[in-house]
Amino acid sequence: MKRSRVGIAAGLLVSLAVVAAAVAQEKAATPAAKPTAPAAKPAAPATAKPAAPATAKSAAPAAKSAAPAAKAASGAPKSGPGSVIGEVIDPACWVINGAKGEAHKECAIACAKAGQTLAILERKTNKVYILASERPGEDPNKTLIDYVGQAVLAKGKIYSRGGLLAIQVASVEPAPKAGPK
Repeated sequence: MKRSRVGIAAGLLVSLAVVAAAVAQEKAATPAAKPTAPAAKPAAPATAKPAAPATAKSAAPAAKSAAPAAKAASGAPKSGPGSVIGEVIDPACWVINGAKGEAHKECAIACAKAGQTLAILERKTNKVYILASERPGEDPNKTLIDYVGQAVLAKGKIYSRGGLLAIQVASVEPAPKAGPK
């Protein structure tokens, strides 16, 4: 009986050592915590001159300058008329495999017919403009599916939000040939 108690105690000690080692390893693997912000500065002494009360005239310029900042912070999209010159692509295959051009045309058309939204890979910047429809449920691909793998000049309304670019295509035509580099 005495021996089994020693064996149990030894087993518990080994288990504790394993757990302690795992915890230490986990702490070493996680990045160090960011330092805390310094303490706030003490308030100005009571002898400081009080601020002038706000009047309608003085508040108006501040409200006007704060409005654009509030709109930008709210995540409101930037939009307006514009045009894009570039190749019509399947964005999923382009991002994952770099697939584009005539060699990828059949696959991109099949994906578009299966529901993949097409996009335009801008010639100058390599930015991708996802196609957007005017109404929910409308097929955004209908204006560009005949141009997959080709360079186009698409005109319409361009949107930008959170790094994503989109275009509602109003008109499309084959792109002018790229000039020499």
